[in-house]
Amino acid sequence: MPARDRRTTTIDLTADLSDLSPQRAREFLAAALEANAKTGVLRLSNVPSVIVRPEAIVNIQRQLELTIGGSSKGILYLSGERSAQEGMNPFDSILSTRAPLTLANARRLMDASALLGWGRLEISLFDPEHGRLVLTVSNSPLARAYGSSKKPVCHFLTGWIAGLGRNLLERDVLCEETACEAQGHGRCEFELRPLSPL
Repeated sequence: MPARDRRTTTIDLTADLSDLSPQRAREFLAAALEANAKTGVLRLSNVPSVIVRPEAIVNIQRQLELTIGGSSKGILYLSGERSAQEGMNPFDSILSTRAPLTLANARRLMDASALLGWGRLEISLFDPEHGRLVLTVSNSPLARAYGSSKKPVCHFLTGWIAGLGRNLLERDVLCEETACEAQGHGRCEFELRPLSPL
């Protein structure tokens, strides 16, 4: 049986990604992945990538908490924010979303993030006039891997959402995780507010 070209897919790339069945989602991801065992490089949509378990990120977070204490939250936040600035969507080349980040493109990006295991992001409030945005995340991999906590723990994700919000609201924002699954809530909630008055 001849090898299938993994970069071709019968999935309509303009379709709603959240409607993909598990089988179609696997096909979509398989079409975007290119693994080379000789070089040890994995590419997702032609971008060098790695597959890492959430526990690896949480282990880094826990070590930072032990080593530097409360500053670890800021480091992880800034790392997430920088990650958002350096490339919002790993599927850019096949989804054609390099256009300005509109509300529709943000929802597409959140669908792509769900395909990659970052949980299901939803917009609860979008108020660009006042520079406010509230997002929820169901099944945060960071909260799940961290386990029970008295405080929110999704610091990297909080920073990434801040980067998303900055692009979507076209202004500097601060993001705060106001509820976390690790605290026993049903989902994580993130509230973005402008850094400076309108």
